[in-house]
This record gives sequence, structure tokens and C-alpha cells, in this order.
Amino acid sequence: MAPGLREHLVAYFEEHHRLVEAGALQLLLTNHQPLLVSRELVEAPGDGSPFVTVEMVERVLALRTPRPPEPAGLRDAARSPDVRVERPFAVLQEGFVGPPVGSDALAAYSSLFRSRYRALARLLRGRPELGNLRPTSALRPGDGPASVIGLVREVRTTAKRHHVVLTIDDDAGSVEVLVPQDSPAAQQTFLPDEVVGLKLQFAREPGKLPRALAVERPDVPATRAVGRASRRRRAIFLSDLHVGSRSFLADSWGHLVDFLRGQGPQSEVADEIDHVVVAGDLVDGIGVYPNQEHDLAIADVVEQYAELGRRLAELPSRLSIVVVPGNHDAVCPAEPQPALPPALRASLPENVHSLANPSTFSLHGVVVEAYHGRSFDDLIPALPGTAYARPTEVMKRMIQMRHLAPIYGDRTPLAPLPRDGLVIDPAPDILVTGHVHTYGADRYRGVLLLNVSTWQAETEYQRMRNIAPVPARAAVVDLSNLDLVSLDFSGGDPVRVGAAG
Repeated sequence: MAPGLREHLVAYFEEHHRLVEAGALQLLLTNHQPLLVSRELVEAPGDGSPFVTVEMVERVLALRTPRPPEPAGLRDAARSPDVRVERPFAVLQEGFVGPPVGSDALAAYSSLFRSRYRALARLLRGRPELGNLRPTSALRPGDGPASVIGLVREVRTTAKRHHVVLTIDDDAGSVEVLVPQDSPAAQQTFLPDEVVGLKLQFAREPGKLPRALAVERPDVPATRAVGRASRRRRAIFLSDLHVGSRSFLADSWGHLVDFLRGQGPQSEVADEIDHVVVAGDLVDGIGVYPNQEHDLAIADVVEQYAELGRRLAELPSRLSIVVVPGNHDAVCPAEPQPALPPALRASLPENVHSLANPSTFSLHGVVVEAYHGRSFDDLIPALPGTAYARPTEVMKRMIQMRHLAPIYGDRTPLAPLPRDGLVIDPAPDILVTGHVHTYGADRYRGVLLLNVSTWQAETEYQRMRNIAPVPARAAVVDLSNLDLVSLDFSGGDPVRVGAAG
């Protein structure tokens, strides 16, 4: 039997060093957001017990806002350990958790980074590579090897030998660490505001910094349960529609519509598609970049969403369509971004699920994380050897850091929310992004990485930024085995094209 959401929950608790009792697992599966409840369970203060019990789950559920109950048949199925529960579509968690509490910006950002540190430190604790783990306040010169987990506050390089010096913060304080230029720990670039574990060796001479012998990042386990649908069903992944732009590729969109209606070649693939996922920049927006008004076919953002609704209504109504916003959409630009407001959602067909950016959801038991990808603009300049033309290399680093946008104060504005909704937890089966208007597919430790093109031709603004789009491509994924078909709609009937993965 292919693993599904049940196995994902077990793996989630194992990664957080907890064991979930059978009754507690069944109770979680009756909830509309089981992974969000699971996160609340691992974050809740407790007695240090390694077990998750029915009573613990009931206590967390009692504190949550009541929601309409699941249909009786689904509740009964979830309570039976012998029955596989596989919802066609279920929202697991959304990155946006509401507006900041209070008006003190410094306190709000402090809470955000504390949330990030604690969430990622939980994933690192207990790893055998981080023996003798201590808080920064308990590190002493002359100690033997010890380990520390912290958020990277500062990265600098020494003038003579080009060693890296890190300033690491945790709940207890901070410490400076030397990473020798030729050491294994220096093989990957350290980024500001990422969370790492370091194995340290203290110098015998007073005044010398402890050295990092090795670095551990939260990363996904090399072996883990990966979700699969119990029968062959497919999802198609798109991004960056930019409806309302003069450069919107209406002809290519028409080819996509014909394909999904089963007309022409590849109809056997189209017949198995249940879901469409769109990873942001649904419309072109207004005033997103200088002189954008010259690039617009529709200069009113409300009318842009009305046209988006008409375009999505051209797709077969049997499809479940999941959309998240991007930096061109009419929501707060700081990330995580909320879902489209009700006034704009009203323009969309009833089969459209409008979620926050990012969001995690399940398609037939396969866990998908959809993130538009604005942080590519920060990560590509910061990571040597990466480029807009190779987006999956950046996505691998996101998975290794278990964070979508760690760098604060650069091009990607971060919202000071009480919980960091950009942490990648749980590990998804599919991570889909857009933003860079190119196409890429790869796999990393069981995660299918997709960056899924654009439906907008090249604009003058993109030429100025040296972004060469690869338009009108789509990724079709078989949810029973995560096999990938890459289709090009730019020339008429869809053409299968090669892509790594």
C-alpha cells in the first residue's frame, strides 16, 4: 500500500523525536488540518514525555476555533486503523497566521526569529552528529568537543586567510565561531538568518574562537515516508499567469485549455488530471515595477481578477484548482502573504481554492508545498554558482535549510508574524515555485522540485534584469508514483520536453 497522510504524520512526529499513539493518530486524521494540529502538539509545553496521546490531541483541539465536523463517513474511516484515508484535496496548513500582535515592530520581529529558531532547532536536536549539545551560555573555553544550535546573525570573512567568522544566537545568548576556510564546515555558504547546528572544538589558548569542525542543517531525512496516491491520478502545475499583461500568452493558454478538455494529443494524460496548482502571480497587478502601465492590457486590478476568473472558467469544471498569490497580486507584499481577499475571490469559479503564500496541502495523500518564490531574488546573489536559469539548485538549498526565505532586510520583505510561516515543516513530497519565469525539475531526498514557467512573454523590465523566460510549460505529475511529464504549449498541441527528474 502506498504511504499517505497517515504515514506522513508518523514521520513528522518521528522527526520531532515523538511517538504518536494509534488512537491519537486516528483523532488527528479526522481534523481538517492534521499537520497544523501536529505542529501545535510538538510546540506545546509538556512534561517531556516522548509520546503523543489521545488526551494531548483532545487538549489541543479544545483550544482551537470550532470548525464544521467532517462528514460521518470520513470520521468513521479515519478512526479505523485498517482503512486508508485519502482526501482528494485537503489544506494542511497556510503560512499566513494573521496580523502581528501589538505595535512594537522590534518585539514583533524578535518573536518571528524566536519562532524560526525554535522550530528548526527542534529538527536538529537529538542528531548524533551534534553530541554534547549545549546552549551558548554554557560553552566554556577549554571544554572538549561540544555542539550548539543557533541562528546565524552575522557572517564575515577574515582579511588575511579568508576564514569565515559566524555570530550565532540562541535563546541563551550568542557566540562567535571560526570556520576555517579549508574545513568541511566551510563547503557551503552560510546565509544570514539561517539556523544551523555546529560541532565545536575549543582552543586551549585563551582568547581564541572555538572552531567549527562540522555543520548540520535541518535538511530532510535521507530516508523518509513519501506520500503516494493509491491509484493513478495526476496534477498539473503552473505559475505566473500574469493575466492583464499585454504579454499574456493567450494562444498558449488556449492550447492548455484544449489539452485539459481532452482535445488533441496527450488526451490520455489529460483524462487523469484532477488538480491544477498555480504558484502565484495570477495577475500582472498595478505599479509593481516602474512604468508598468505601459505593459498592461487591463489597467484596473479588479478587472484583471475578473479576467482571471474568466480564464480559469475555461478549464473543465471537474478540476480542483489551487492558487496562491505572488508579488504581483493584490495582497500584502510581505511574506507570508495572505490569500486573496473575498472581494477578489468572488470573481473566481467555485472550483478554485484560494490559499496563502506559502501553503501546504494534500492531493490524494501527496503533500505539496506551494510557494511563489520571491526569495530567489535574495538567494541567487547570495549562493555562488546559482542562477535564475537553474532554479532547482536554489530550491535544494531551501530544503536543506528547511526555510523558504531566511534572509531578512533584502529584497523579500518578511511579515513580523508571531509564527514563522516560511519554515518548511513538514517536509513535502512536492515543492513547487514560480517567480523566475523559467522551468526546472529535479529531485532531492525524495522531494520533487518544480519551478513551473510562466504564461507571459518577455517584457522590457525582464530584459533589463537579464531574465530570459521559458514560457508556456507545465509539469504534470502522476500522484501514484511522482513520475513527471513536462509539456510545452508554446507552439500549439502540447509537446513533451525533457527535464531533469
